[in-house]
Amino acid sequence: MAQANRPTSTSPTGLRVLVTLGPEVLRKGIEALLGELHAITGVRVASTVGEAMVLLRRQRPDLLIVIVEDDVPVDRLVTAARRAGVPTLAVLSRAGDALRDRTVPLAADGFILAGELDRRSLNDALTELWRGEMPMPLALGRVALSALREDHRPADTPALTPREGETLRLLARGLSNRQIAGTMGITEHGAKRHVCHILAKLNCTNRTEAVTAAYQLGLLPARR
Repeated sequence: MAQANRPTSTSPTGLRVLVTLGPEVLRKGIEALLGELHAITGVRVASTVGEAMVLLRRQRPDLLIVIVEDDVPVDRLVTAARRAGVPTLAVLSRAGDALRDRTVPLAADGFILAGELDRRSLNDALTELWRGEMPMPLALGRVALSALREDHRPADTPALTPREGETLRLLARGLSNRQIAGTMGITEHGAKRHVCHILAKLNCTNRTEAVTAAYQLGLLPARR
């Protein structure tokens, strides 16, 4: 995740958020939920990509929340946010297969389903983002894993985030998800997500296969 605007604390504080696209009722709902979170100090709302691009450039928010729909191109906006060092949380307006397939390649830093949005889930997603994790619905993770397994083109060594690298080292020690969570100070659900991301990036079907592939790719130090 881009780091430029990210606070040094492990919990988000004093955030200025830009919410954009999607139905007005959903934008307003997200705005209202953000207003209930102590970490948020300001919220701006934009209804179009053009308006959001202007606010992104002029206001430089700490977080972009973009609502993803079937027929609205958001790639340019998300890419611009990443280049500006502004993390992006993508809200999937619904859980259909077509929308999930379209969302998988999106360079967002986290994902959440609109149907699962409430004060707690939104706060959890923001906290995970600021810890360097990637909030993601399990259904979307499965789609991403399937997509990677179907892509048989040669690829460079996959890049893991620092947290994924730490998870991989714990996997190599044979730790369970619960043990990984306790060691890293995260939830067991967060540990499962890290493992899922590692399996997807290494195009593996299980933990043992992933560890073996990681040694072969040089992602883990050679065994003695």
